[in-house]
Amino acid sequence: MHGLMGSASNWSSISKVLAKTGRKIIRLDARNHGDSPHCEDMSYEAMSYDVLKVMDNMKIEKACLMGHSMGGKAFMTTALLHPERVSSLIVVDVSPAPSPGAKYFPSYLQCMLKISSQLTELKGVQLSKARAMVVEALKEVEEHLGVRQFLAANLVLVDGKLKWRVNLDAIINDYQELASFPQFDTKYEGPTLFVGGERSQYISPSTTPDIMNLFPNAVIEHIPQAGHWVHSDNPSQFLECVLKFLKAEANRLSSENV
Repeated sequence: MHGLMGSASNWSSISKVLAKTGRKIIRLDARNHGDSPHCEDMSYEAMSYDVLKVMDNMKIEKACLMGHSMGGKAFMTTALLHPERVSSLIVVDVSPAPSPGAKYFPSYLQCMLKISSQLTELKGVQLSKARAMVVEALKEVEEHLGVRQFLAANLVLVDGKLKWRVNLDAIINDYQELASFPQFDTKYEGPTLFVGGERSQYISPSTTPDIMNLFPNAVIEHIPQAGHWVHSDNPSQFLECVLKFLKAEANRLSSENV
């Protein structure tokens, strides 16, 4: 699962490589993101319910869950609530703690909301041109081009009308909950990998106690030359780290079945 304001397509390249290991790879659009339905409840418990529903519908008893940022928090919640359904867990650049990026996103969301009121004026404008205009408008709150392009990718054309693919209202209403993490008195004791970016603060020495308290068997790795979007900043070393973890898990499961 992807992070806030992302979609399943964020995992496209990585998924193709992982699929070569023989594993079945399922990329999810979180609720209120991508092609998933819009709804008011944006809690991590609700997202966890969605994950289990997909697994039930596909008759998957247990799975390794890998999520980035918001997706990582949704999967941590799933593992803590339903450990029997999670064979292993990979959490990408996020901790079971308040997120450092929390101070930036409200300004992005408010700017996108302001842009929403101007979309009717762009009737007949090609999607690529409209997205370029959004990228320019987002300069007001974000200087980095990559972040602005990432946000602008949520602008889509539906029945000839420009609209946001994400449910801005639901995300804004539940933003404080999304930026934090639920309280748990349970632990997930299965194999767990936390993969952070060396240039990111989302997994730091200050969050290690939170991680080890809830995930006592966690291994924490940091990928060099990578920020918060670890899997796109340094995909080769990210994949090397993940594949090593998955191979160790496969060997463990195979030895248990002997």
